[in-house]
Amino acid sequence: MSLSKFQISKILTESDIISKIGLPIEIVEHMNPIMNGRHYLDLKVVDARNQEWILRYYTRPNGDREGPVFTTGWRRFVRDKRLQVGDKFIFYGNQVRGDDDGELVMQMEYMVEVKRPGLVTFQGQPIITLDMEYFDLV
Repeated sequence: MSLSKFQISKILTESDIISKIGLPIEIVEHMNPIMNGRHYLDLKVVDARNQEWILRYYTRPNGDREGPVFTTGWRRFVRDKRLQVGDKFIFYGNQVRGDDDGELVMQMEYMVEVKRPGLVTFQGQPIITLDMEYFDLV
């Protein structure tokens, strides 16, 4: 059963940067109830600056392996955000009340966040995390 709120995160790998991001398997329990038998769903996702992104959530249709990923839209997100190996990608889902032609319905809103380890370390570990949304990437 999906939860009214969820958060997943992962440290980005080279494969995530150059191809598609393999999502933690925990996301499946939140996404399956809204998939209605489909193997992909285009999600409207917003970042901290309220910029909208369309990311396609995809699972294999034959069910051999769940292996959820973001495909369509992911490469543009990587390029525009200048993501790097080692960045932390955080994906949030939040159930909200919405309006569908005058009828009150429950729907999901999605948000993404990217954090980068800072250069300041203590015993080899970063002690400052940079929120990439607040850097001018122009």
